[in-house]
Amino acid sequence: MLVFTAVVVLDSSIIDFSSYSGVEASISMNTMIFIIFSLIFVASSTALLVSARKSIHALKSRSPSLSYSHWIISGTQISTVIIILTIIFQMLFLNQYNLDLLKIQTYLSHLSALIFLSLLVFLFGRWFISKKSNRIILYTISLSLAALNLVVALIYNESYLFAPFSIIKPYSIDQYVGSFSGGTINASFAGGTETLSTLYDVLSLSSFLLMWVATAILLNQYRYKMGRIKYFSLMSLPLVYYIFPFQNYFGDSIFSLLQSSPVFFSALYILIFSASKQVGALLFGLVFWTASSLVHDERIRKSLLISSIGMVILFGSVQIKSLQYHVYPPFGLVTEAFIPLGTYLLFVGIFISARHISREAEVRKEFYNSASSQLTLLKTIGVSQMEKELESQVKFVEKRFKPLETTEEPELEDTDIKEILHDVLTELYYTRGKKHL
Repeated sequence: MLVFTAVVVLDSSIIDFSSYSGVEASISMNTMIFIIFSLIFVASSTALLVSARKSIHALKSRSPSLSYSHWIISGTQISTVIIILTIIFQMLFLNQYNLDLLKIQTYLSHLSALIFLSLLVFLFGRWFISKKSNRIILYTISLSLAALNLVVALIYNESYLFAPFSIIKPYSIDQYVGSFSGGTINASFAGGTETLSTLYDVLSLSSFLLMWVATAILLNQYRYKMGRIKYFSLMSLPLVYYIFPFQNYFGDSIFSLLQSSPVFFSALYILIFSASKQVGALLFGLVFWTASSLVHDERIRKSLLISSIGMVILFGSVQIKSLQYHVYPPFGLVTEAFIPLGTYLLFVGIFISARHISREAEVRKEFYNSASSQLTLLKTIGVSQMEKELESQVKFVEKRFKPLETTEEPELEDTDIKEILHDVLTELYYTRGKKHL
């Protein structure tokens, strides 16, 4: 998580610093930095995919959706690596790169990420129908808004990558940004890309706030361990840190300082506020990371760590600013390449955790005996997943032995089966919960 955060923060802040201060490294140095970022992405994504694959294999019975998802992410990552390597080779040997490669990567990253995020929203929606929980509904709505945000980000980036030229040659980043103008798609919208940017900010902020509320609820127990002042300070800092960059909607008070001393205040502003999204993302991942330390089952621990990394990558990698300038080298591309990996890891980690919890009685007993607030979400989705699996098994048995049934016996409708299972599991859930208070 720290490696990802460092790479993304640097990848997205180089353009800002160069354009604000007018100070930048040489083209060869920037190219070397981009290659290093790319190598870190390839190495880290490969290691994470191998870890996720091992967790999938640890399941006693695998879901077809997990297998299909792994094939999709494998194809996405291989294609992404090919695109990045092609751009690197073009820069090294042709001293240029093709803008069409950025367009392809933009669609590849956002559409594949949208698939995994939609599957995750569907899972949370099913679990909420089974168990009405404010935590589940907060996650459902927040992830739904994040999915919509991916669509807006895709349209926004496409509008800027739709340029009359397709070859990007070495040029000063400061001059690139200074002479930059938006794409021709702007005229298709009433407010142009400014409207898309505002919509993106609204969706991003709404998704962030809902996830922040859910995180504060799940980490509520630390209010007593740390003390209220430390707890609320820790929880409020990422929120203030995230919201502060939106001050330009109410008048950019920093701009006058940048003009008076561009190098000093550019460096100060970038160092302080370049990681506004990533700090919040680390807080969101803290829920699953701390939960993993409270679970003794090694398989669930690993799946929770995978979920934690996925959460950090998802909320820390969706950017619309850096790639729009399509500078040389293409800073922002590595950040965008992380998006599908984050959504995949979050989907797989949470789904595998729910499957293990639903099938392991000892693990559920451990959860019931624990008063940790982080485990309440896992306990709820685990019981909901168990209910769904029992429903499927009952329907399978009913269908298998239907020819042996007599017409005199009354048949149970699907709704009747669901209500019976729901009542039994709800009774067990709340009885055990009260018993161990």
